[in-house]
Amino acid sequence: MYSVKEVDYLEWEKYFHLSYKNNILQAWQYGNAKSETSSWNIIRFLIFNDNEEVTALVQVMIRKLPIIGAIVRINRGPILIESKREVGNGQLEIKIISTLTKEFKKRNWRIVLLAPEIPDSLDSKKSLKKLGLYKLNKPNYASGLINLKLDEKDILMSFKKKWRYYLRKSLSHNVNIVLSNDVDIELNLLLSKYKELQEKNSFIGLPEALVSSLSSMNADKDWSFNLFIAKDEKNLNSDECLGMLVLIKHGDTATYLIGLTENRGKQLNVNYALIWHAILYAKELNCSWLDIGGMDKTTPEGIAHFKKGLNSNLYSLVGEWVYFSIPFLR
Repeated sequence: MYSVKEVDYLEWEKYFHLSYKNNILQAWQYGNAKSETSSWNIIRFLIFNDNEEVTALVQVMIRKLPIIGAIVRINRGPILIESKREVGNGQLEIKIISTLTKEFKKRNWRIVLLAPEIPDSLDSKKSLKKLGLYKLNKPNYASGLINLKLDEKDILMSFKKKWRYYLRKSLSHNVNIVLSNDVDIELNLLLSKYKELQEKNSFIGLPEALVSSLSSMNADKDWSFNLFIAKDEKNLNSDECLGMLVLIKHGDTATYLIGLTENRGKQLNVNYALIWHAILYAKELNCSWLDIGGMDKTTPEGIAHFKKGLNSNLYSLVGEWVYFSIPFLR
């Protein structure tokens, strides 16, 4: 049997630091940014086992509705404490989700939307159905992880041969890649260029307000918002940049959140140099993993081709589910 406890920041961070391959959507700072820029409120829980040991964490978004009670969303949770995880089968997470649904029912939270941090498998789907969850017809989230515990040379050699060729070609142009010292000043440039990219390629992407809020979160040992800018050495003005990349550190993992390249930057292949610098910087931040930021059926072909060259450890999650705590809604 497992038990649930609502916690504050100090308790959460104590155990988030011990979580294994956590994701940005379960970071405290991401929850705060989501709360600031949307109608969702955020609540965090620790999950304890029979020995009263913390086994997992989960960040929950909640929106109260008239008559129904409340709708709840769990995005890529729960996340496990490293010492308590079971290897890859998702059964511990299933037990925790069962405990959470009982807790939510007590709180009169009627509809629960879940995108669990569970690998996609037939057994996992069967187990979730046994709990009374229904699979939604949405693409399963998928991405890849680069092992930063390897040394620099081994990471480089893990990339596909052609990807390494374009990286060397990019580095040979002596493009100046800098980590922004003042994100506030250069954030507007990032947001304007990101908006142009969204309109040009007709994708939704991240809301401008959310990106802005994420950039303003206080940095600590488990969180930092890092903006890399590629500039032509002949013109180092920030508004003449060749490309930009956002890397966010959250616990033992860093996520490649945004990448954009200007036409001149594409000619110089600066996207290769940008992510290589981000990888090396994530190692400096003592991250164990770098998440390439999504690669599923919805990823545009060009971006997918670029990310495939990184030859990361690919993973696919079990998808999106819904749970109704009252029978008539089922």
